[in-house]
Amino acid sequence: MGRIQVLDTKLANMIAAGEVVERPSSVLKELVENSIDAGAKHISVSIIEAGRKKITVEDDGCGMDRDDALLAFKRHATSKISSSFDLFRIKTLGFRGEALPSIASVSKMKVTTSTGSGVGTELNIINEEIEAKDAPLRKGTIIEVEELFYNTPARLKYLKTDYTENANSIEIMSRLALAHPEVAIKFYIDGKCQFQTNGRNDLLEVIANIFGYGVAKSMIPFEFETVDYQVKGYLGKPDIAKASRYYMITLLNGRNVYMPKVQGAIKDAYNDFIPPSKYPFVVLDFYVDYALVDVNVHPSKREVRFSKEEELRLALLEKIPEALRPKTIYDEIPVSEVKKVEKPVIEHVDLFDTMEVEDNTPKVEKVEEIKHEYINETPKYNEVVQEFVKSNNVNNTIKETNEEIKEEPHVDTFKEQNEEYVASVTKEPEQPKRVCPIRPLAQLNKTYIIGEDINGDGGFYLVDQHAAMERINFEYFTHLYAKKIITMNPLVPIVINLKPSDVAMFTNQKRDILKSIGLEFEPFGYNAFKVVTIPTWIHREDEKEYVDDLVDMAIHDDKVDEFKLRKHAIATMACKASLKANMNCTMEEASVMLERLFNCENPHNCPHGRPIIVKFTKYELEKLFKRTGVWL
Repeated sequence: MGRIQVLDTKLANMIAAGEVVERPSSVLKELVENSIDAGAKHISVSIIEAGRKKITVEDDGCGMDRDDALLAFKRHATSKISSSFDLFRIKTLGFRGEALPSIASVSKMKVTTSTGSGVGTELNIINEEIEAKDAPLRKGTIIEVEELFYNTPARLKYLKTDYTENANSIEIMSRLALAHPEVAIKFYIDGKCQFQTNGRNDLLEVIANIFGYGVAKSMIPFEFETVDYQVKGYLGKPDIAKASRYYMITLLNGRNVYMPKVQGAIKDAYNDFIPPSKYPFVVLDFYVDYALVDVNVHPSKREVRFSKEEELRLALLEKIPEALRPKTIYDEIPVSEVKKVEKPVIEHVDLFDTMEVEDNTPKVEKVEEIKHEYINETPKYNEVVQEFVKSNNVNNTIKETNEEIKEEPHVDTFKEQNEEYVASVTKEPEQPKRVCPIRPLAQLNKTYIIGEDINGDGGFYLVDQHAAMERINFEYFTHLYAKKIITMNPLVPIVINLKPSDVAMFTNQKRDILKSIGLEFEPFGYNAFKVVTIPTWIHREDEKEYVDDLVDMAIHDDKVDEFKLRKHAIATMACKASLKANMNCTMEEASVMLERLFNCENPHNCPHGRPIIVKFTKYELEKLFKRTGVWL
């Protein structure tokens, strides 16, 4: 007898389930996509205990008769394709016919369905044994999945915490809702509604329902066409840029997919508007002829291949900056009136003074009233730091900072402790212990300081002026704020809006870590948190940006702690306060900067790990000019 045999159907389904059903969110994706393919206009989804205990998906789609319902649990049974021609023109979300039998092989399922005519059908599936009976007449389908992975302990053990699994489920459901604004979706976790959409085919309204009204107000409508592509969606203004790429939502023909080149082009298109460490917030749906897309790449259908990707990338690099670029004041003035303007009036608008605190509830009745006005403001360079370098007097800066701290403090400690803190940070700095080995000679490209080695070995140094000032400011701020944390109330109310999946990850533990560095929050409406206290070392003009950055880091970094958060915040503050590239630096300023650099604990690297100093030895110079071994 031969060794090769056909696998048992049950075993084959369990193998297929390993590719299709990875976690509860995978089950949600497959079932909700089936509901959308069935033409449902209303879908209600509920999970209990992160989906381990129960998952319920109810829709008002076309339903199934008994024969189709029984056949649906056979492998590769589908109504969505019938030939190889259809395989390369897939217009539905599902097409393989593997999802239902795969889910049934690792769970206990109950299906209630009806086409709206005749008798409804109820199926109970346990260990792929199907029991069928009549059910009440109701057009649509209800699928209940219980005890997921009960017969695959290894897969059950693989699942993460409830917070993580809930966040994954929210992420999947959010993207399905964004991809299909024409479908009204309700999503519940343990009986609590996470979000709901009304199915009015308004993408901006869905964005408001999921991410909050404040985010929706900061979105810019975006649309263009090429020969092969039609792009629709919304671009987030630079002021809502995020620290992670998870907010770059790309859809292809209504399908949530991962497109690395396209997302890279979107990130590059924002380069002139956001810092390199930030990622834009975008929701874009790309429409292309179905014949140009290959969905049959991976069982999850998350990865796709499509033609003319380079054409799309170049178009995005051109069109996105045009949409983001702000209008000048002269674009709003008629030509006849331009001559009357003798002197432009520049009005400084404090974004914090104009910020409106919204209670972001799931209901958004008038999204069409959102104004898509965009004003781009260039951040100002910190003039205090220039004086710090020029004067070589740290004590003045310390006193200046201390006065700011005293302005509106919210002190959590006793008065004696505060006085001790003030005394500790205002004492005279210690005298330098190291001698700087570099004599500055010139500035190169307004970015690097060329310096001579005073030890006389004939070499020279290149010093990155921005990285050097980053290191100086980082250690200075670290010393300044290392003693005690004094908190204060924000100058104006600060409200952060999070997407539902981030709310699930923003646990009490994460908030306690943020509280340890002086950031305290309290719930403020739907998917929103109000900042109660902030540490005094956060500059008032940067309050909102610092808070958003630290919250993003706390949510998405599983290994975050107080030390890492504090270091990140101080490093960011040091970067903002430092002398930038393409800025003039005199040799007197350079001399002061180098002296202080060499009295830092680590004068060789900036807080982000980049090198500060590069040395060229005499031997390397002579080798370049082929002078090695030559007698002079």
